Amino acid sequence: MFPWYVLLLIGAAIALGGRQYFYGTLANKPRETCSWCRMASGHEVAGHTYETCRGLVRERQAEEQRAADRKFAADRRAEHQQNQQNELDQSRARQKGRMRLLQVGTVTTRTGPTGYVIDISGWMFDAATAASGQRPSGSPATFRTTGAPENVHGWTLPELHAMAHGGACTCDVVRLSRNTRH
Repeated sequence: MFPWYVLLLIGAAIALGGRQYFYGTLANKPRETCSWCRMASGHEVAGHTYETCRGLVRERQAEEQRAADRKFAADRRAEHQQNQQNELDQSRARQKGRMRLLQVGTVTTRTGPTGYVIDISGWMFDAATAASGQRPSGSPATFRTTGAPENVHGWTLPELHAMAHGGACTCDVVRLSRNTRH
């Protein structure tokens, strides 16, 4: 058997030779560096290339997400503007097609088969002043409706309510009219 110091010398020689071999092959191997990481951090980054860089992929994904967010916000703004323009056009068309009011009626509530109903009665409008653009004739047309009055004569429920009750009040009509469409 070998004495202990011989085994120690053999182990040291193997360790030094392995170290030289290991570092020699690494030193001869071309280092992979990433130009994107070098540009982003200002330091030489080894271990991967530009093609395999995760930072570049994350940056591209983040930029795509920002672009998608900008497009989504722009689409929402355009849709909102279009909706506002449509509402304005409808309001203008409704106001243009309003019939001239001849007699103020009543706006009350009554119980119907589905609960409380807003009852609009006794109102008289000049039938010739509809959207046809004719001059007022003075011939009265009486309307009684439980639907959306603006579809019949151009006046909305809040407008009729304000005229019938003389302004703001706290009656059932106000509460129920919040749930109607104008």
